[in-house]
Amino acid sequence: MKNFVKKLNHFFSSYMIFFMLVAMLIGWYNNLFFSQYRHLVPWMFGFMTLITSLKTSWKDLKEIFSRPLPLITIVILQHILMPLFAKLLGTAGFPNQPALITGFILAAALPVGITAVIWSGMSEGDVALSLTATTLDTLLSPLTVSLILMLFIGESVQVNYQALMAGLLKMIVIPSIIGLTLHDLTSYEKQQKFLPFIQPFASFCLVGVILVNVATAKISASSMVQAAPVLLLFVLILVASGFILGWVMATFFKFARNIRTSCVYTMGIKNTSCGLVIALGHLPVEASIPLLIAMFFQQPIAALNQKIILRNSDGQN
Repeated sequence: MKNFVKKLNHFFSSYMIFFMLVAMLIGWYNNLFFSQYRHLVPWMFGFMTLITSLKTSWKDLKEIFSRPLPLITIVILQHILMPLFAKLLGTAGFPNQPALITGFILAAALPVGITAVIWSGMSEGDVALSLTATTLDTLLSPLTVSLILMLFIGESVQVNYQALMAGLLKMIVIPSIIGLTLHDLTSYEKQQKFLPFIQPFASFCLVGVILVNVATAKISASSMVQAAPVLLLFVLILVASGFILGWVMATFFKFARNIRTSCVYTMGIKNTSCGLVIALGHLPVEASIPLLIAMFFQQPIAALNQKIILRNSDGQN
């Protein structure tokens, strides 16, 4: 049974991009049916966060602070430079659509996505740094996301910040604290016994979150893209710029290759599933469109980066 579960987890991790694309297509073409399950999304997302945080500990967070520069680069600088670039990009492309500009800024303000850890591992990066940066950025997200939106959008779009922070606490912060604490209270042997069995459910939840969110945003997304097809190009530029910023900042500080690799992924991969939940629950529907499009671009760009990183690594050996 244990071998079967391991194979199942490996199967999901290997073909997750495929499952994500299938979920998007199913949600897109069956939007009326799946959009009615929107109330389940925060619970599914909270469960995903809990399972992810079980893989790290409070001690890991403490150890990473002994070499704080990469962490500062990832968590702080990206939340200054990326939202600024997103604001300029959104304003240049869609000057009379504040809700759409808000979506660009939200896409840049989001915490690091957990798949950054997976891609870092597959690209010979510093997994501990990626995992810690993801966890810390997640814990800080109620403050960082709210402050960035307040700073960059002002009063142009009405946002219920109290409800926004409450949603982030429920979906991300509380499950993360529970997961980190459970990790430290259980032995490694016990973790290896139960984690493989619950990991598939986290994968199902990820697919479910994407499916329901795409279904919910479908009508607005299709009309918006038809009206402004250039939106696809602008979101592609925004997503790609995160990966580029990670490489530029890591090169500037002359980080080691494995840390540079982690910087590329942790700055490039955002928690877009969380962003869709936020946009659909607390912002005008139009703000969800950049997040929805970013989901299509983010993982293929990550895969392209892996090929580039590994090819350069082979060339240096």
